[in-house]
Amino acid sequence: MKLKSYFLARNILLLSYSFGLTFTCLPLSASTPNQTLEARQYRANLLLNLGNRQLTTGQFAAALATLQESMQLYQEIGDRTGEANTLLRLGETHFTLGKYQRAISLYQQSLEIMQALGNQPSIAQIFEHLSNTYLHIGEQELAKEFQEKAVVLRREIANPHQEAAFLSNVGLGHQTVGEYQQSIAFHSQQLKVSQETNNRQLQIYSLQNIAFAYRQLREFPQAIAFYQQGLEIANQLGDVSLASNILNQLAQTYELQGDFHQAIAFYQQQLTLIEKSDYIIKAALIQQLGRAYTSLKEYEKALSLYQEQLTSAKATKDIFTEGIALNNLAFFSLKSGEFTEAEAHLQKSIKIWQSLRADLGNTNDFTFEQANTYRLLQQVFIAQEKPEAALEIAEQGSIISFLNLLGMRLADESVGTNLKVAPKQIILPTIKNIQTVAQERKATLVKYAIISDEEIYVWVIQPTGKITFRQINSKSENTISPINSITEVIASIPASLGLPNQEKISNNNAKPLLQLNQLLIKPIADLLPKNPTEQVIFIPQDELWLIPFPALVDIYGQYLIEKHTITTIPAIQILNLTKERRNRTGGSKVVVVGNPTMPAIAQSINETPQLLPSLVNAEQEALEIADFFKTTALIGNQATKSAIVPLLPNAKTIHLATYGILDDVNRQGIPGAIALASAGDTNGLLTASEILNLYTQPKGKRLRANLAFLSAGETGNNSTGKGVLGLTLALIHAGIPSIIISQWATPDIPTSAFTTEFYRHLQQNPHKAQALRNAMLATMKEHPNPRDWAAFSLIGEAR
Repeated sequence: MKLKSYFLARNILLLSYSFGLTFTCLPLSASTPNQTLEARQYRANLLLNLGNRQLTTGQFAAALATLQESMQLYQEIGDRTGEANTLLRLGETHFTLGKYQRAISLYQQSLEIMQALGNQPSIAQIFEHLSNTYLHIGEQELAKEFQEKAVVLRREIANPHQEAAFLSNVGLGHQTVGEYQQSIAFHSQQLKVSQETNNRQLQIYSLQNIAFAYRQLREFPQAIAFYQQGLEIANQLGDVSLASNILNQLAQTYELQGDFHQAIAFYQQQLTLIEKSDYIIKAALIQQLGRAYTSLKEYEKALSLYQEQLTSAKATKDIFTEGIALNNLAFFSLKSGEFTEAEAHLQKSIKIWQSLRADLGNTNDFTFEQANTYRLLQQVFIAQEKPEAALEIAEQGSIISFLNLLGMRLADESVGTNLKVAPKQIILPTIKNIQTVAQERKATLVKYAIISDEEIYVWVIQPTGKITFRQINSKSENTISPINSITEVIASIPASLGLPNQEKISNNNAKPLLQLNQLLIKPIADLLPKNPTEQVIFIPQDELWLIPFPALVDIYGQYLIEKHTITTIPAIQILNLTKERRNRTGGSKVVVVGNPTMPAIAQSINETPQLLPSLVNAEQEALEIADFFKTTALIGNQATKSAIVPLLPNAKTIHLATYGILDDVNRQGIPGAIALASAGDTNGLLTASEILNLYTQPKGKRLRANLAFLSAGETGNNSTGKGVLGLTLALIHAGIPSIIISQWATPDIPTSAFTTEFYRHLQQNPHKAQALRNAMLATMKEHPNPRDWAAFSLIGEAR
């Protein structure tokens, strides 16, 4: 559950909507036969770099298309090194998508070229990739063989470049966990090595990393000085792409320290530079420059830029950039107080994103800008004092993001989208729909929407249907310790609970459960029920999913679970789907799995797969649960996917004392998976995508269980809650109305007493939410640390 590296990136993205910074990857102009060899080489390199960025940000479909085009260009111009590098990246993409045989084929093709070229460092890298892939499909001998080859070759070619790469990896490791001084120290050593070897590209890389670390420390003069050194070298090399990037970083740095005049000057330099090239679309820069003008209240200049962007996009029929331009104009109108005009722009944006969803040929990842459209529209409605309209848009935005996550479409969307149709219960809800859900449930609904890293909107819908809106700002709320970043406070929860292998936390975030209670619960406490048995349904967004709501604690030391019966749901409208799934439940068996022989998983691109730690206590838990239900648990190497999946359609209860993989890696297209034992050519992961497909099976093979309980969680690095959403939404869609999922797991947490207590209460009263609450209350008497009882969340039906 280490979130730092994600939050660093996310905070910069959120700043883009305050200061005008953007990281949108825009399509490059097409190659033509009349281009010079140099121009085609330049375009191929740009495409390879773009494909790398798309790969590392999870835009796999776009990465495949970009890399294929890059490879075609390299083949046309006879650049064998470029072709081999692209084949390697294509292999990495297919590996991440779970297409291991295809990945092996691409790695072998890249290896053949690199061996012909005698590129030993790349050969060693490919050996390592092949080893990882064979390990994933259970070919242990081949995996070992290629790993040994890599080790031998690495020793043969040990040189300063290897030393520099090592220093870089260590420096980036410190940077990831926010240890910026240490990062500066290692990248400074790397800079020295690059200077000694006269590797000017590496010098620029080192200087940029040092500058970035200083910027994160808010030591802006030092950051600017190192960026300037990098810019000077890039200009000497004539590297337009690098120079353009560094100019952008300089502009951003000046914005962060509030010097918008200097920021604009550097944006204009960058604009002049890229206008000399046919290869870089200037839409992103226009957005940044326009928002810098807006910050200086030079509105006419900002408006002119945005209108130019829109006109250009329309002229070239570039609807992706048109959508960005409309968002920019809406942002301008919102800041100018022209709310009606802003709303009109955003409604047009929504239609554009809908058309891109329906376009099978689209390779642009528009989901970030689409989410921004819905976020801006919420702000427009709140500015107009229309909180119910804002709630409606917030819920519709949630539904759209979940459809994108699962690769689905609404029942009334065009069949030609090639997307799977969502259940008919999933619609874009109106306020009336939302109120009806609250009334039918006789529950209090609490909907959160993240507007920025400082601001959150919250709506409380009473069982009567009454809606109350509150606007929360972390800077103005009394949170005991000040909150500089909501995401950083959430990231500090595991360490505060004493979970192992967590990064250090600042003194400000030493009590995150108290801070988050003060921020998220105290402002609405008067609207929550006084009877602790009455249900409160929380609807979090993004990383708020990683908050253990039962463990939020007030200044008197009372936990939220002591005051309320708590469940969660991804979106209010999904409660209609879980209700329908509850009415279709059946089955008579109890399936219990405990501590499978753990598979190896990679939690990010290019990371070596690591075996998940064995869960010894989970094995004991499974044996006790099986004894409770008078059944047999599947343990160790018995707990394979091929053994378990056929049992699921006849199950009424599914208890999995194994890891729920809750990271953000899209395995087979959707984040989230369940760790089972490897067997044959399977890697031991039951992915969210495979679970989703169970609903397409004939009726006798669909899931009908009333409850799925995953008693161990593993979020991995860079998690933003997508893994939790992907896995739970897949299970709900497949037919299960209630999921209990744990957000963390360590071998020394005794979960068997907790889970047995839960099932004992459930046997007495089939109200799952009350049984979970009672189990928490009972467990905390002997184990007061929330790490031993607060990881569990009930998502979906309470009964």
